[in-house]
Amino acid sequence: MQWTLIQLRTFVAVAEHSTMTAAAASLGYTPGAVSQHMSALRRVVGSDLFVSTGRRLQLTQAGRLLHARARAVLAAEAQAAEAVRGRSFDSTQRVTLGVFGSASVVAFGPAVGKLAGSGITLQAREIDVEYMQAAVLDGRIDVGIGIDYPSSPLAPQRGLRMEPMREEPFGVVVAAERPDPSPDELAAESWILPANDSTFGRAVRFACAELGFAPRETHIVVDSAVALAMVGSGMGLSLATPIMMSLAPRSARLVDGTAAGGRRIVAMVREGMAEQPAIAHVVDVLGEVFAELRLSVG
Repeated sequence: MQWTLIQLRTFVAVAEHSTMTAAAASLGYTPGAVSQHMSALRRVVGSDLFVSTGRRLQLTQAGRLLHARARAVLAAEAQAAEAVRGRSFDSTQRVTLGVFGSASVVAFGPAVGKLAGSGITLQAREIDVEYMQAAVLDGRIDVGIGIDYPSSPLAPQRGLRMEPMREEPFGVVVAAERPDPSPDELAAESWILPANDSTFGRAVRFACAELGFAPRETHIVVDSAVALAMVGSGMGLSLATPIMMSLAPRSARLVDGTAAGGRRIVAMVREGMAEQPAIAHVVDVLGEVFAELRLSVG
């Protein structure tokens, strides 16, 4: 069989994202290129790898058999690339860190500072937090900063290690100049929340339930920076953690005494790579950075 690593990487992305459009966005390809890769791979395999179910794609039996083995091949290729990078002539080692939103805003810069003079350089790569596990397992990144929610936990993935970095609660966010809403007023407010079909969306709704109300969802917004800017403009209330507030304008603030639910920031590493000195040191440094943060809690 004469498949290529590009075809296998594209196949795994489609399997993880369930649509060619989403896979294309994660890989930086066009949807047409993804379609071509999948057509070529299907001809090599001689069987359909996906079946359409509405707007999403599901693996066939042949696809499921190939998926696990393709991930193993890609992980081995990534390990080989890491070994070659470790022998670079300038004696530095590059570690690719998967980043997103608020956790990256507060952690990446300090981590780079702590690594100065260590011979290790960090390269940031933006990854949708919902797909961080897949990016680590596929070898697209060496370490991922991910989010786990106790109320909606991530499913364990074979070959993936998750190291806890920090836990923090959600709190109610309001426009800075307005008075604190009373507990009875929260249900009547307009809310700006992520969609309920994501782990983030489910986690914030569990936090609302813990505070004793069901939110009136006026705006559905996934991007935390956008949601917090809308709160600052007086368009409604939202939930955020102290670290998420690093994305907020000064016109938005956490309300004291409203801590509920929460999230756990984790470092994700592939099994077999976690013991490599450069990667282990980066994980240790990230742990130090998150442990040293001093942030107010609502």
